[in-house]
Order: sequence, then structure tokens, then C-alpha cells
Amino acid sequence: MANVSPFRGIRYRADIALDDVVAPPYDVLSSAQAEELRARSPYNAVHVDLPATPGQTARSADYGRAAAAFADWQALGVLIRDATPALYLVDQTYRGPDGRDRTRRGFVARLRLASLEERVVLPHERTHAGPKLDRLNLYRATHADLSQVFLLHPDDDGAVGEALAEAGDAAAAAAREARDGDGNLHRLVPIAGPGAESVVAALRDRPLYIADGHHRYETALAYRDERRAATDRSADTLMVYLCSMEDPGLTVFPTHRLVKGVTVPPLAELLDRLAPDFEPIGTPVRGRAAAQAALESLGDHADPESVFGLYLPHDATCILVRLAGTDALERLVAAGCSPHTAGLAVTVLHELILREAVGLDPHHAEGNIDYAKSVPDALAALEDGVHSLGAFLSATSVEQVRAVADAGETMPQKSTYFYPKLLTGLVYDALGD
Repeated sequence: MANVSPFRGIRYRADIALDDVVAPPYDVLSSAQAEELRARSPYNAVHVDLPATPGQTARSADYGRAAAAFADWQALGVLIRDATPALYLVDQTYRGPDGRDRTRRGFVARLRLASLEERVVLPHERTHAGPKLDRLNLYRATHADLSQVFLLHPDDDGAVGEALAEAGDAAAAAAREARDGDGNLHRLVPIAGPGAESVVAALRDRPLYIADGHHRYETALAYRDERRAATDRSADTLMVYLCSMEDPGLTVFPTHRLVKGVTVPPLAELLDRLAPDFEPIGTPVRGRAAAQAALESLGDHADPESVFGLYLPHDATCILVRLAGTDALERLVAAGCSPHTAGLAVTVLHELILREAVGLDPHHAEGNIDYAKSVPDALAALEDGVHSLGAFLSATSVEQVRAVADAGETMPQKSTYFYPKLLTGLVYDALGD
């Protein structure tokens, strides 16, 4: 099973304000956000984790500068490696997209990489080739883990949570805090010695599930294999963040789809194509404000996983539709879809709405779908004249993620949105230490 251990993390010197040097994950930053963070501090994490401006292809010189900066910060004492191996407890107090306040607890550790075929670390989403090359080039340049892959673990008996709480309370005096751009509080506490050992012991023999970071996990495997081919086993580990599936602060939100490059018919024809598998709920509404109110009500329905919102930007029209009966799901199973995935909202959306009604093959949709985390962001993006349809859905549950992964199956890319994101810069890990 999974081999998780403490490690000697590399962290910012105690007198450096973490607010100035941490950053959101590289793949959620806009160009303006990245530039603001670069200007905030010469030691901000984006200088090493984001070699090029978002949307531009990094060059070898960009990766070289990132690696040089990471080495310089250590030489200057800006970054200091902890003397003792530790786990790093992370409490994130946040307000979710649904307006509710929560605290999610997890910890950062070092994981010995296991190939996906070994079924030690289980994925639940498909990946695309494009995003992997950038992270591979960064690995080659820095030979370090600059951010964490987000993993889930079962804790049905509460043993891991109990051990983590006891160890965290004992080490609370060493806490450091940072706030992200959304105002969420991130609190890190290093846990060493017997406390760390008790957490690792409680976690032993439990499977791990990738929540966020499928591309980075696969890239870490590729880099490991590349180094092994050169008789170097220093890249056999990966820095990960682990969170209990039972944690009360763990939430999953939907990722909405914005379709482009595809001609979408007028609403009446679209509804004809969707029938008889789908039936409209109420009447269409027009205008952005009315559409937002309708789309934000998806989760209020008794069967939210069967209700979808469709927004046609060319005439600002929105309609909610509901899956009618089980015939369509049985058709998906007969076509080779498993019972585990057939009933997922994201599967129904991709297979029955986007494929059958819109004509977009989900397996060849790269470049035809953009993503939005919230209804307001999606509606704003749909005004650009490029997109022809907004497709809105409810969230995939943690239980569904586990069932799909246990069955050895995968969902479409970006089927889950775990919030808040993990900040880059709380702790780094040098490979081979």
C-alpha cells in the first residue's frame, strides 16, 4: 500500500511574511495575477513555479531562471531546509462558492511514487497530454517538488484524524499563517517525531485517491522513469497533500462547461434533440440576471444530479432540463459505460447533451471546451462572442469519486472542483534529500 513519510521541508525564513511569497497554483493564475505576485516580492513562488506568462509557452531559458532562483533563495537563506523531517499540518479556513464558512484539515507529506497500474494511488479523471510537458521541463530544471498533488484517504474509523489532531495541538506554537486572494486563511504547523510517526502509522494500508493534480502525478511518474533510466532513483518520491474523505470541511463544487467551435442550434431545436431523454423545467428565462438566478438554483432540486442548465449566449436565453427516466442511462450502459459512471452528472452532460444533442465528441473535445468554477464567471465568459453554449451541472460527490476510482474507471477531465486550492510556497521539497 501507500508509503508516506515525513521529510525535511524547505520553507521561507521566519521573518518573511508568507502573504508576500505564497501563490495560488500556477494553472489557475491569469497574466495580471501572475504579474501582481511577481511584483509583490522577488521571492514569490510564481518566480519558480510559473516560468512563463500564463498562456505563453515557456522556453528552456525560462525554466533555467526558475531553477537558478530556487537555488539562489536557498543560498541566500531566504529558503531554509528544516533540520528535522516533519509532516506539515495545513488548516484552511474558507468561504466556499456557496457562501458557507468551513475549515478543511489535511497534511503535506512525502509519498513514494507508485505506478497507476499498481492501484496504490487511484485516479478518477482522464488527462490531456498538453499540460504535462511544462511540468516535466520544470522538474528537469529544478529537480524539486514546488507544489503538492492533492490526495484523499479514507478515515472511516477516525484514527488518522485523531492522530493528526493530537500531534497538531502539541506543535501549535510553531504555526505560520497566510491569506490568499479570496481571504481564506491557510495555517501550517510542522509535526515531527512521535506525532508524525503516529499519523503515518494510522494511515498505513489505506488506499489513496487523486483529488486534484492528475496531470502532475502522471508527470512525476514520467520524470521518475526518466531518472531511473539514467540509474538515478532520486525522483522516486512526490510531495503530496492528504485529506480525509470524512473531513467535514472537504467540499466538491462543479466545474461548468463553455462550448466553442461548435454550432449550437436555436433553443427550440436543441430541446427537440434532447427529447425524450430530457424534459424542460419551467419556461426559458432571458437576460443575465435571470439566468444566474436559475442556474444557481440547480442544487435546490430534489434530484440535482439529474438537472442541467443550458445557456445560449447569442440570445441570452437559459433553460433548465431534467433527465427523464432511466432509459438513457441504460443506453449508456449498453454502449459500454459502467453503472458507476453512467449516472454521474458529468457523464450525462458529456454523453447525452454534448455528444448526442450538440454533436461534440467528449473524447475529442480538447480545444472545444473551456471551464468555469462559478455561475457568474461562466456567464461573464460567455459574453465574449466566442462560445456558443454554457452547460451547467451539479457537483460530483466524494462518494462517487471513490466508487469510480475503486472500479478502475475515469471521468472526463475537470469533473471535480475541490476548493480551496492549495497555496504554492508553504513548503517545498528537494528531490533526493
